[in-house]
Amino acid sequence: MNINKIIEQIERLEEELVKLKEEANKPSKYEIEYKYGDTFFVSNYATIQWKTKKEECHLKAGKYRKTLRFANEHLNIQTEMMRLGALIEAVTIELGMEDWVADWNDDSQLKYYVDCDCKGNKYYSDFWQTFRTTGVIYMPPEVAERVCEILNNKEYEL
Repeated sequence: MNINKIIEQIERLEEELVKLKEEANKPSKYEIEYKYGDTFFVSNYATIQWKTKKEECHLKAGKYRKTLRFANEHLNIQTEMMRLGALIEAVTIELGMEDWVADWNDDSQLKYYVDCDCKGNKYYSDFWQTFRTTGVIYMPPEVAERVCEILNNKEYEL
């Protein structure tokens, strides 16, 4: 890859990071006020009824929920995403593709992700070129194919 192209990509990513940080720090009309003893906390392992003061870092990370149902649902999703991320990382390293980065400005680069057919409980890879879905982990096709193979063979469970 051309060094100038790499430098341009780094500069573009740095600009995007600055914009994302500015957006993340903007107040939102959807922010919820949380008071002492009225929320549930989505921790790394379980949902907990929170009865002590709320910590700012957890508020910013979005770990509080008003209802136990949402807390449990989001904990399950978080656990599945963390396990999927760990598998993707392991396969990416195994295949020597740690340097791959999804370039959303490059329409020709296919960004693969893992999808699940819930009726057949089978995993398959799919891709986008320019459409990015929030909360999805994107990867090169070889990694996606291998991750799906591992999940379909039940070598690893989400």
